[in-house]
Amino acid sequence: FMAKKETPTLVLLDSHAILHRAYHALPDFASPTGEPTGALYGVTTMLLKIIEDFKPQYIAACYDLPEATYRHEAYAEYKSGRSKTDEALITQINRAREIFNHFGIPIFEKVGFEADDLIGTIAHLTKDNKDLRVVIASGDMDTLQCVDKKRVEVFTLKRGINDTIIYDEAAVKARFGFGPKMVIDYKGLRGDPSDNIPGIRGIGEKTATTLLTTFGSLEQIYKKLEAKGGEEKFLEAGIKPRIIGLLKDGKEDAEFSKMLATIRTDAL
Repeated sequence: FMAKKETPTLVLLDSHAILHRAYHALPDFASPTGEPTGALYGVTTMLLKIIEDFKPQYIAACYDLPEATYRHEAYAEYKSGRSKTDEALITQINRAREIFNHFGIPIFEKVGFEADDLIGTIAHLTKDNKDLRVVIASGDMDTLQCVDKKRVEVFTLKRGINDTIIYDEAAVKARFGFGPKMVIDYKGLRGDPSDNIPGIRGIGEKTATTLLTTFGSLEQIYKKLEAKGGEEKFLEAGIKPRIIGLLKDGKEDAEFSKMLATIRTDAL
C-alpha cells in the first residue's frame, strides 16, 4: 500500500496587495516605539496561515516597484484615482522585505511591470508541470484571470485578515457567471475604478455580465454585433438600443481597457 504523494505546491505572494489590505484592516497597530506595524503583522499572520494550510514546498514574493509600468506609458491616467500611499504603509512595504528574507522567501520584481505580471509569468512558466499546484495569494481580484481549473488557484482576503476564500475555476464561475479567462473582457466592458481603467462609460456590472454570458468574449461580442443582422440578435437577447449604441461608440475604449487589465505572462 503506497501512501498518496503530497501534491507539491508553489505559493506566489502578491506582496503589495496583501500589505495594503493588512494595513487598512489593522490601522492602529504599532510597536512599543510607535513604529506602525499593522501591515507587517498582517503579512506575517497570512504567511503563517499559508504555510499551515497549504504546506507549500515553494514560496515566492512578487513586488511592485515605484517606477512607471508599461501601462502608465500607454495610459497616463492609469491608477491616477488612487490617493497617495501613506508614508506609514511605504515604510512597512520596505520593511516587509526583511520578513521575506528571514523566511528565506525570494523576491521577484522588475521595472516596467507590476507584481501581477510577475505572478502571471511564473504561473505560466509552470503550465507544463501538471503535478504542481500553484496558489496565488492576493488581496485583489485581478489575479483571478490566472486561475486554471484546480492547477492555479487564488487565495484572497474577503475582509480583515482571517476571513479568506480560495477560488478555483468553478468558484470563479459561481461568483461571476463566467470563467477566469473572461475577467479581462469584463474589465474591458465594465472598467475597474480601483485602477482607473475606463471600460465603456454607462455599462455596469449587470450589463457586462449579460453581454459576456450571452455572446462570449469582447472580440466575439463585436464580431457578432458587426455581423449582418447582428443588432437584431442583440435586441432579441434583451440588450437595449442604448447599450448597443454605447458598445458601438466605445469599442476602442473597451479594447484598450482589456489590454490594461490583462496580466502579462512574459515579464521575466
